[in-house]
Amino acid sequence: MRISKISILTSVIAIIVAIWIQYDLFVGYEMVTGKTRALYGIKHLFYMDYLAIGGLGLLLSIISIFKKEKLKIVVLSVGLAVTSIFLLILEIWRWSIWN
Repeated sequence: MRISKISILTSVIAIIVAIWIQYDLFVGYEMVTGKTRALYGIKHLFYMDYLAIGGLGLLLSIISIFKKEKLKIVVLSVGLAVTSIFLLILEIWRWSIWN
């Protein structure tokens, strides 16, 4: 049960970091113009290192499956880990652009 709780904690931290990164990218995109705006998506690639946090949460979730921990907690930890990975991979900051 301890491993799945650690997985939940790392996944929540990864989700908070992903939301912060997406917000930072959105604010930065709103401030730039011209050619810089056209190539701004490349800056998103520099944040892919943070996938390791979500990957660690997913790895711990898989380990907790083999340790036969409670199913509800394991499903929650896997869901949070996958959500944290998707939040970093998807470019959610682009969805907030209205112009």
